[in-house]
Amino acid sequence: MKMRQVRCYRGFASLGARWNIPVFYVLPEMYRIELFICTQCGEIYVVDFENPKHHGRSIEFISGSSCCQKCGQSLGEILRSYPETFRTDDGQIGHFEASRIIPPDSESLVKDFLELG
Repeated sequence: MKMRQVRCYRGFASLGARWNIPVFYVLPEMYRIELFICTQCGEIYVVDFENPKHHGRSIEFISGSSCCQKCGQSLGEILRSYPETFRTDDGQIGHFEASRIIPPDSESLVKDFLELG
């Protein structure tokens, strides 16, 4: 797998008594780039669904034979959409919904994620 730079936005989630947990999200209205998380260790992956080799394929198909680069688990069974599902440093699983208001470009940042496929 190779690293891919992705323009994204920072959001802040809460889980139980914890607040301001940073999460990152892309704008699906603008790109067919989606983020996914390994629920076992928290490693974040990116998939470019605009890539012709992924046309019409599900994330289960794309990740089916891949293993997590961090924990070694099979991604086909444990990969979930991120940040809709996120994992804290202590292993808790939470859920986040990004605002429907599109932030200004000045609030975006570029992050590196491992690319699946």
